[in-house]
Amino acid sequence: MRTVQRRFTLVGAAVALLVAGCGSGPSQVGSAAIIGDTVIPLEQVQQRLDTVLKKEPEAQKLQEQRKLDQVSRQLVTLGVQHELVERAAQREGVTVSEEAVTESVQSAGGAEIASQNTVYDAATFRERARDQLLLVELARKYVDKMEVTFDYFFTKDNKDAIEKAKQIAADPSKMAEFVSSGPQGPEGQRLSKQGQKVSSAESPQAAGSPLFGVQPGTVVAFAPDPGSAQWLVAHVTGRNDNARSSGESSTEQLTPQLLEQIGLRLVQRLAGDPQIRVNPRYGVWDATAIALAPSDKELSGYQAVVREPKQ
Repeated sequence: MRTVQRRFTLVGAAVALLVAGCGSGPSQVGSAAIIGDTVIPLEQVQQRLDTVLKKEPEAQKLQEQRKLDQVSRQLVTLGVQHELVERAAQREGVTVSEEAVTESVQSAGGAEIASQNTVYDAATFRERARDQLLLVELARKYVDKMEVTFDYFFTKDNKDAIEKAKQIAADPSKMAEFVSSGPQGPEGQRLSKQGQKVSSAESPQAAGSPLFGVQPGTVVAFAPDPGSAQWLVAHVTGRNDNARSSGESSTEQLTPQLLEQIGLRLVQRLAGDPQIRVNPRYGVWDATAIALAPSDKELSGYQAVVREPKQ
């Protein structure tokens, strides 16, 4: 099976990618990130960074510009994603053959050539190819069967969206108030609603959004269109992973890139929602982007479990 390799270029690392704690579990000391009980060692990230510096002139330029932390953050992101993919695939019983991985690598020109101008070497490029194929297969398993129910409204910008999402997380009754006072679109169309249902079979593009990556009882805020200032605030109230599709299977009509995007959106939930802790030197985990962000102030969205009302 073939899938188009999506390259993580060094330039992309510089412009595209926008906790430590105490308690039980693995120690943060010596760790770049901890996913559940799995540690990504600092030494591993440093070794991969050294490899990138040796083979990529662009990385050397970033080092001279004191921007190498952006490449390090991308390496940690890929490490966390890899662990999530592994966990999700194991829990879901999804596998891909070595032959399929080899075919995917060869279709990209071979590991040596395809890893040029990226953060990969030949070995890690093959690992990434396997992860991409697993993401596609995870998406195929669910893309025709998912349905989410949510209340939502649009708001003017990220600050307003996050502030209102925090209010909903603390008091879910606020949602009805915000929906009723939501903005209107062209010709008086309301840009807010309670009890909205969206099926991944009918709207596969939506399946790559945060709405499909969280459990019921979660409020999310994000920009559906990065080119627009408007943000969506939604309280996910229900989900069904066994909804029947009204039409024929849609998976064959979807591109590998879209399936990979959907798979990545699902992977943290399918992995069992493990706690993710990141060494502060690399930033913070951004659940909306499924990647690291430099700081809490640079997250691409907001997610929080809604506080249950007292009985």
